[in-house]
Amino acid sequence: SLSRPLPQSRGSSPMIASPMTKPTAPTHASAAVIMGALAFACAATATAVAPAPAAAQDADPRIAIDVEVFAGRSVVPPDIIESDIDQERLAAVIGSDATVTYRQGDTRLFAGAGVEVFPTDNLLNRYALGLGASQDVPIANNGRVRLRLGARFDHVSGDEGRVYDRVRADGQLILRHGAGHTSLARFRYGYRDQSEARFSGFDQSEWLSELRHTYRPPGSQSAINLAAIIADVDAEDDRYSYRGLGFRVIGSAPLGDDFLGYARASYFGRDYEDRFSNLYPIARRDDVWRVSAGVEHPLTRSLNGLIELGYIDHQSNIPTRDFSGLTGRVGVRWRLEP
Repeated sequence: SLSRPLPQSRGSSPMIASPMTKPTAPTHASAAVIMGALAFACAATATAVAPAPAAAQDADPRIAIDVEVFAGRSVVPPDIIESDIDQERLAAVIGSDATVTYRQGDTRLFAGAGVEVFPTDNLLNRYALGLGASQDVPIANNGRVRLRLGARFDHVSGDEGRVYDRVRADGQLILRHGAGHTSLARFRYGYRDQSEARFSGFDQSEWLSELRHTYRPPGSQSAINLAAIIADVDAEDDRYSYRGLGFRVIGSAPLGDDFLGYARASYFGRDYEDRFSNLYPIARRDDVWRVSAGVEHPLTRSLNGLIELGYIDHQSNIPTRDFSGLTGRVGVRWRLEP
């Protein structure tokens, strides 16, 4: 989905639409067909250029293609501004995405495309293209300490034209220590150039810091991941600028021989800098809690089915941004490694 990032440095070189140009708006059906065709075209292209089998060496080039198709209920994009207190913030969504990743040694290149269609309101629809790269730099001779540098570009459009372009640069210090323990310190900068077709002031710089620890017992498929996150977003209009602090816990474990179960819980608090609007002349404060759980089941050697159910409690002192409800999705995930 568009909410799932491409692999770090999750969604083809992007064609950048001019801010003054609005492409012809695709219909829901044609968009799904186009994006599905693009996904499998990426897979076919990657398969065609995949190297012939060779002796297994870490330096050998490798290509992986990931395709996901899903349907469910999700939070609508945050850049849709409505003043109606009865506006729905959760809606049905149908989507797909594809990512092609090329890896040789410590270098990764990736490209992706994705679509999310909201049948109840075509203003919410999103069509994304992404391109990025990352490079691992070993620091310790034993490979336990690495620096990962990455960059990516995303172009997102809707039925009425360009929504935003975003660039991000990312640095991660990764430490593998003990049996099954990995710690990570991450720092990321991003800039989002928002279309002003609907409203202005949403252009923003983003600074994010993260500390993460993962434990995977030796010889086990189970894992637990803990993360703490600090964000500072400086938008053109101060009512969209905020400082945030949060945490995330993710766990996964096999359920019998053929199922993998996983669960997530997260919290993120945001304090905004300026009054929200003339109707609500106070600085906005959000406290966002999310929980979800799901299972994956292999349907074939390269195709998995998935089902996930979740809940979001988006508490806010602004009535139009205060909501809660069930989320979820069902879908299939296909992975090919030629």
